[in-house]
Amino acid sequence: MTGRTSVTTLAPASDRVPWVTLVVSVVLTAVPVVVFLTGGVMTRGVVLAVAAAAIAAYAAAVHPPSIFVAFAAVLGAVPYMHVPGTSVPLLLVLAVGVWVALVFLPGVDVRPGGVELAVFLLAAAAILSVVATGASRTALVEYAAWIAATAVVVPLRFLPVATRNLTVRAFAISTVFGAALAMLIRAEKHESLLGLLSIAGYDPRRNVQRVFGSDSITTRLSGTFLEPNVAGLILAAGLVLTVAYFRGPVRLAMVAILGTGLLLTLSRAAIATAVLAGLVVVLRAPIHRLAIVVSGLVAGITALAIPPVRTRLIDSFGPSDYGTIARQLALQDFPRLMDGHWIWGLGWARDEFRDRSLGQTVNYVANGPLVTIYRGGIVLGLIAIAVLIVLVARSWFAASRSFEDAVVCGGVIAFVVAALQLDFPIVLTAPATTVFSLLVAVSLTHAPEPPPLRSARPIHA
Repeated sequence: MTGRTSVTTLAPASDRVPWVTLVVSVVLTAVPVVVFLTGGVMTRGVVLAVAAAAIAAYAAAVHPPSIFVAFAAVLGAVPYMHVPGTSVPLLLVLAVGVWVALVFLPGVDVRPGGVELAVFLLAAAAILSVVATGASRTALVEYAAWIAATAVVVPLRFLPVATRNLTVRAFAISTVFGAALAMLIRAEKHESLLGLLSIAGYDPRRNVQRVFGSDSITTRLSGTFLEPNVAGLILAAGLVLTVAYFRGPVRLAMVAILGTGLLLTLSRAAIATAVLAGLVVVLRAPIHRLAIVVSGLVAGITALAIPPVRTRLIDSFGPSDYGTIARQLALQDFPRLMDGHWIWGLGWARDEFRDRSLGQTVNYVANGPLVTIYRGGIVLGLIAIAVLIVLVARSWFAASRSFEDAVVCGGVIAFVVAALQLDFPIVLTAPATTVFSLLVAVSLTHAPEPPPLRSARPIHA
C-alpha cells in the first residue's frame, strides 16, 4: 500500500524566540521611543542618557576593548564632548567605564602596587580638603571629576599589550584628526564645521583666544579642544606617543600635522614640553640620537618660519607679554592669598576656576604644584610633589631601556618639569589631567618593541 506521509519539520528549541522575550523586546524598544517623542527636553535627556548607559554597559561586557578605544578617541579629538542630551562630559563617563571594561577584558593581570597607593593617598588627602573647606555639591563634583581623570592611570596600566597598543594608537590618530580640524577652523575657510561641532555639546566660537603681541594680534589654535593651552598639552602627548608607537611615512605625516598644530596653539608651556622631551630622548635614548637632534633643528627652523610663532617667542618676557607679567604678579601674591588657608587650601568650589574673566581678575598662580596647594592645601600638595619626584626619577632610569621607552618616559619628565611648572590645566582641567594620566600609564609599561628586520630573501640554487 502506498501513500504520502506529511512531515512537519520543527525548528530546534534554541532557534525559536519565546513570545515573552518578543513582547519584552518590543516594550523596551517602543516605550523609550514614545517617551522620547512625547516628552520634554529633560525627559528626552534622561532617555538618551539611559540609552547611552545601556549601550556602554553592553560594549564594556561584550567588547571591552571598544571602551578603551572610545576613551582614547574622545580624549584625542573631542575632549569636551558631552553625553548626548546632557551636560555630563563624555570623557569622564568613559574614564569610569574603562574600570568596568577592565573586568571583562581577557588576559588582564592586576597586581596593585605603588601607583595604586599613590592614587589612594591623593584621593584621601583631597577628600579631607573638600570636607574641611566645605563639602558643597559643586566641590564634590569638582573632586569627582578630578579623581576620575587622575585614577584612570590604574586601569590603563594593567592593559594587555595588544589592547594597550590599540588604545595608544587610537589616541594618537584622534589627536591628528583634532589638530587637522582645529587648523581648518582657525583658517576660517570652513564655517560649516563650526555648526557640526555643536553636536558635540559645545560651540568653539565662544572660546576664541588671541595673543596681543607687540605689533600684531594672533588667533590661537583651539578647535574642539576649546582652550589653546589644553590643545597644546593634548597635541604634545599625541606627538610623543606617535613617535613611540608608529613607524615610517605614517609617523612622519602624523608628526608634521601634530607639530604644526602644537605650534599654532602658541602655548609656550606645550612647546617647552615638546622641546624638553626631545632633549631627554637625546640624553637617554640608546639609539637615534643624531636623528632626534636633526629633527629638532628642522622643527626649530620651521617654528621660526611661522610668523605668529616667531612673534610669540620673540615677545616672551618682553614688556608686551602680559601673560608673563601676570604670572610674576600671581607668584608674588600667592603667600597673601594662602594666609590662613595653608593646611586645607581655599576650597574646590572656586568660581575663578570656572569663569575665565574672574580667573584673570583673581590671577591665581599658574603653576601645577602651587595651584594644587591653592585649592587643596599643603597636605595634598606635598603628597603630589612627592609623587611627581618619584615619577621623574623612575622615568629617567626607565628611559634607557629602548628608544621607544626614552620617548614616552621623556614625555612624562617634560610634562612634570615644564607643563606642570608653567601652567595649571593638568591640575584644574579634566582633559589635561586625563591625558597626563594616560601618558604616565603608558610610561609604566614597556613601550612596543621595534618591528623586526625584514628577513633576507632566500637564495635559490
